[in-house]
Formats: sequence, structure tokens, C-alpha cells
Amino acid sequence: MTAKKPTPKELEGLKQALIGLRGVLSGDIKNLHEDAFGINGEKATVDVEADAGSDSFYQEFSLELLQHDETALREIDEALVRFEGGNFGKCEGCQEWINKERLRAVPYTRFCIGCQRKAERDS
Repeated sequence: MTAKKPTPKELEGLKQALIGLRGVLSGDIKNLHEDAFGINGEKATVDVEADAGSDSFYQEFSLELLQHDETALREIDEALVRFEGGNFGKCEGCQEWINKERLRAVPYTRFCIGCQRKAERDS
């Protein structure tokens, strides 16, 4: 079964979801950056060695989350560019329309489920 092109109303809803998600991620990135590096890039010093190990783990975890959020933010920005170009919702692999449920779940996706699975297998 081939997916249909989203209606203008559905597209507007997806665009608003992307903009909202972008706002949330932007706030998360700021908080994660402060968690990882401290406010103004100055991390407080730790006196106890056990606390230093815990802080190191927490910093590494925050950095991984920061990297994930920054990647998602780039994908969102690229999806918004696809909106402007009229290509939003089309799979970059097969050029078919992406299923609406998938777009609601991952509004910045570039691939339909089939092409996403193929890309993951190939990498």
C-alpha cells in the first residue's frame, strides 16, 4: 500500500510539531551543555575522589545526550528546509510519500520504514 501525500492541514501540524520539538531540544541542549561544562564553561572543582569519578561519569553521560540532541536538532533544521523546498514527507530513498504515522512519530525523518531499514542494514 502506497502512502498518500499529507494534506495541507497535516503538513502544517507536522511543521508546528517540528518547531515545537526544536524549541524543546534547544532548551535541553543549553541545560546539557551547562551540566557537562558548568555555567560559563567553568566547572566547579571537586575535593573528594569518589565525587570526581561520579562527576566524570555524569559529564560523559551529558555529553552523549548533548551529541544526540544536536544531531536531532540538525535533522529538524533540515526537515524545515525540506518544507520550504516542497520536498517534506517524500522518502529520499525511493521518492515515495512517507507514511503519515511515521511522520507523526518522527517528523524529521528522511526515509520511509523500508528505506530506513535498508540504510541501517547497509551501514
